[in-house]
Amino acid sequence: MEPLRTADPAKMADYRLLGRLGAGGMGVVYLARSSGGSLVALKVIQAEYAEDAGFRERFRREVDTARLITSPWVVPLVDADPDAVAPWLATEFVPGPSLGEAVAAHGPLPAASLRVLGTRLAEALRDIHAAGLVHRDVKPGNVLLALDGPRLIDFGIARAPEDTTLTATGVVVGTPGFLPPEQAEPGDGQRVGTAGDIFSLGCVLAYAATARPPFGTGAIDALLYRTVHDAPDLAGLPEELADVVTGCLEKDPGQRPGAEDLAEALTGTSPTGTSGAGAGEGEEDEGEGDEAAWLPEPLIRLIAERSAAGLALPGVDDTAIDPAGDGVEAADTVAAPSPTTPPGRPATRRRFLLLAAGAATLTAAGSLAAWAGLSDDGEEGDGSDAAASTPVYTIGLHADLTGDQKAVGRAQEKGLRLAVEQFNARKEKRFTLAVKTADDAGNPDRAVTAAKRLVADRSVVAVVGPTTDATAQAALATYDGALLPVLAVSPGASVLQVLGARSLLHARPLDTILPFYLSAYLRDTAKSRTVGIVDDRAADTYAQEISSTLSGILRDERRPAVPKVVSALRTDFGPTLDALLDGGADSVVFAGYHERAALLARELKDRDFPGARTAAQGVLDDRFLSAAGDAAEGWVIVAPAMDAATAPEAKVFAAAHRKRFGAAPEPYAAEAYDVARMTVRTLSGLPAGRRTRKELTTALRSATYKGITKNFAFDKEKGTLVIDGTGVYLWKVSGGRFTYQGAAPFQVAT
Repeated sequence: MEPLRTADPAKMADYRLLGRLGAGGMGVVYLARSSGGSLVALKVIQAEYAEDAGFRERFRREVDTARLITSPWVVPLVDADPDAVAPWLATEFVPGPSLGEAVAAHGPLPAASLRVLGTRLAEALRDIHAAGLVHRDVKPGNVLLALDGPRLIDFGIARAPEDTTLTATGVVVGTPGFLPPEQAEPGDGQRVGTAGDIFSLGCVLAYAATARPPFGTGAIDALLYRTVHDAPDLAGLPEELADVVTGCLEKDPGQRPGAEDLAEALTGTSPTGTSGAGAGEGEEDEGEGDEAAWLPEPLIRLIAERSAAGLALPGVDDTAIDPAGDGVEAADTVAAPSPTTPPGRPATRRRFLLLAAGAATLTAAGSLAAWAGLSDDGEEGDGSDAAASTPVYTIGLHADLTGDQKAVGRAQEKGLRLAVEQFNARKEKRFTLAVKTADDAGNPDRAVTAAKRLVADRSVVAVVGPTTDATAQAALATYDGALLPVLAVSPGASVLQVLGARSLLHARPLDTILPFYLSAYLRDTAKSRTVGIVDDRAADTYAQEISSTLSGILRDERRPAVPKVVSALRTDFGPTLDALLDGGADSVVFAGYHERAALLARELKDRDFPGARTAAQGVLDDRFLSAAGDAAEGWVIVAPAMDAATAPEAKVFAAAHRKRFGAAPEPYAAEAYDVARMTVRTLSGLPAGRRTRKELTTALRSATYKGITKNFAFDKEKGTLVIDGTGVYLWKVSGGRFTYQGAAPFQVAT
């Protein structure tokens, strides 16, 4: 949760506002306390929309719709005033995370949890449908997790099946990737009925079971196309749920089960009965009827912590208006000294809230203590004169140091340590630096533990890492809860941006940017006329982002392409290559990882394929060379990693690396070195009283830095790297090894 801003009111009707849960284009959602002491989520519409009679009528319809629904598994409407100057509605506050947040942080749910989740959501849909309504936006973000079961939220686009007021030609209503085929076709609102909600619930269950949407991610048009035409990817779904979920995902609405039948199929008992959800027959289901234990232990702890923090929220005095009108948060109330305030220091003048929502998670004894440990001058808040005179700041390294990507993690560690040692060797310096490592071995579960370890160290002011997309996705909520800046130099998934982490600085081009470089290379250097694109489902989201983006680029440029999706279960790439050749492909782009790239490489060699063979950074791995053998020869890789051992601009760095570590720098060492130096420079530029995690995050997002590997500048709101054509490089397999070719072309030469 974010603190209230000076422009926010202190009260709305009889509700005292405590903080911001979120904000969007239409309005703000606040955490508020009623006069009776209960917490609510209070949604307030912005003034410009409130003045629109049509919008106000739609909001009134949302309120009326919410009032029609009485289900224990739907978050109830508590109060509303659609006719107020600023229309608002209040719903019961659920302190648990959304399903999307829970899966991102803790991975897929076990089968027992999935059965309870599906049963209760099916019962919620049964009650919604019985009221004559269709939800039309069932997705992980609209499912909140509570100790006694899930809750469905958000009826902003819920309608009666015959109501098409939201639809128009070319308009798709709902969330691509979770909406049904009949809803994925723009302007076809008359076909959207209750069966559409069942399809969406099937998508939600598949996501909860596998941690990925069944129709992938990527461009919206690609998602809609796959939803209508492709079979869902259900690999990893528990066998006992496969038939039920498959039935929900039938393309024909008439073949899907009804909500009540679905609930019964998931439990083996009547959905209207009193038996516990998930309590089936036989000893293997013993204990599943205990609603309080329907979730894995980490999620139960998270919900309990947030519930306790909510109860501890203090009252907040009315917000005064800054008389100078400059918008500075000088109007915040002054709190009484608390046990966390260091002796001899004034109480903080901010409304820090203990309750975290969305991606932020603060606990009273854990992350909050880590945040409070950095005092106003950025030093460790132990009150000692020694700490004040010689402050020590730590840069954490969160990396895979022992797992599948340990080569990348260890390279980043060396780059970071070299930057820190060089700074500490300076005679004139205002503080000393230290390095602290946290190894997650490439495991998302261990990534959360690693992040908590770094957050808990009060001296850590920034983190370089994590190494992989999966570990970054798992750890970001923990870092964001402590507002600890995270500089990611190797993960590239665009989903990391979707999480909306305030502390993330994505210090490399996203995977969706790399296809622009691939396209330029193929057209300008390789002179390819027709590009064959292999989307390897074994690489899931990574492959889809590369392939769908490249397909879109070529389509926009009116260049012929032959895209082909390969099942994760297929190891014979012969039929795939036949399809590419039949389509006239004279070059191949493999969207996948090194293991299966080797299979395609051998097939291409056996066919004496003469054209360009290319891939993105997922193939820049020595294991590709050993697995493919001489079939790897000639492959070209586009990657956001420099060969600092041979690049002229990295000569000084490479020499220092060899002197310190006795070896040439590996890929991603220079990238970590760059972000470490940028972080230190930014930290040095802050006044002593502002060297805190939050201030450093803000300063880094506004910083510019010319590094060895690229020019660094970030979108201040999103934390994404501003793309200027630097930071992406070409590698080519020659003589059985990857040889550096220099900067990759971003545009076709004219």
